[in-house]
Amino acid sequence: MNTNLNNGSLRHGLRSLLALLLAAAAPACVAAPVEEPNEDTIDSSQEALRSSDASGWAFFDGAKLLSARSFNSSAGANHVALSGVGVYTVTFDGLGGSGGNVQVNSTGGEGQRCKVSSWQTVDTALKVHIRCHTASGAPTSSPFVVSYARFAGGTAPSSQGAYLLMNRTPDGAISTAHAWGAPAAVSRIGAGRYNITLTGNGSLESSVLVTAVGGGPEYCKPLVWWSLYGNTSIEVLCFGAGGAPADTSFSLRYIREPREAPFESGGYVVANDPTAADYTPSNQYHLITSECNDRTETVAAHRITTGRYQITYPEMGGLAGIARGAALATAVGASSDYCNVVGWEHPSADPDAIRVGVRCFNASGALVDSRFTQAYFSELYHIC
Repeated sequence: MNTNLNNGSLRHGLRSLLALLLAAAAPACVAAPVEEPNEDTIDSSQEALRSSDASGWAFFDGAKLLSARSFNSSAGANHVALSGVGVYTVTFDGLGGSGGNVQVNSTGGEGQRCKVSSWQTVDTALKVHIRCHTASGAPTSSPFVVSYARFAGGTAPSSQGAYLLMNRTPDGAISTAHAWGAPAAVSRIGAGRYNITLTGNGSLESSVLVTAVGGGPEYCKPLVWWSLYGNTSIEVLCFGAGGAPADTSFSLRYIREPREAPFESGGYVVANDPTAADYTPSNQYHLITSECNDRTETVAAHRITTGRYQITYPEMGGLAGIARGAALATAVGASSDYCNVVGWEHPSADPDAIRVGVRCFNASGALVDSRFTQAYFSELYHIC
């Protein structure tokens, strides 16, 4: 456990000031507390990410939003409404604005899939419309996690990543209103197969999340991504119910750092050895950003049994009770498999860590070993 305040890791003047103010009052290796309202309508906020940035996330447990896993950078409340079987709307008060990126993941362990059907601004609120389906494509109820991010800077290359919305057309088209972090282009290779190019934004140290967009049961995943001459290429595969290739719109997030986290607390992993019992992904395939992390810590990947995995992020800090933040996962590779996050927690043996559970399924909904990407981010500021 790191018990020293590491001022060298405080990358912004605000962080240094906040750390000095809190260090005297907070015990070693704890996270600065965040107010937790008791209502199902949740009002949770931290300091702004950057000027003109906006972010939020919410976890729906099948009955309500959990306050510990809900965040809104505008200090507005988050709500969820059900309008039919598997049809949900999550409202982020105060987060309305043009563009941005949405990622959605079912957190059910029975092979459900969830996706975003659309998102829109109504007055000052952001409304994200979500659909959930069984493996066979029928609408179904499901718990889920949804994340929204809207960053300043336009398409100027960003060292923290990029995002985009690819609209389904005969050849695919990038929505200029929903692009950030790089000038992006798309080419359709074949049915349900697309190549995305991010010009001027290239790094081997990165991860990718993809969510299909639309009302049907389609889903998407990255096949592979690589960087060459300062650019990044990402191949994306999309499927319909039953696993057949299918053209569809999708929302893609290329992650180099978790900018949606107010204090950049979080990380990602590319779990690329699906049959290994335990391993540490190579440095280019994982990242941890936390004020408690001294940059020598590593992410641990564990396979429980076929299609069931755990990812552990050390020194993420935490408050007593339910683990906070948000976690997402996307399968990787050529098959029609898909992966879901099924929960995250503080392990009893190491309460400063975050352990994320992931399950992967084939197109029929049966558990299967698969490569995947997984990302975690938190609103907490950690005092070490």
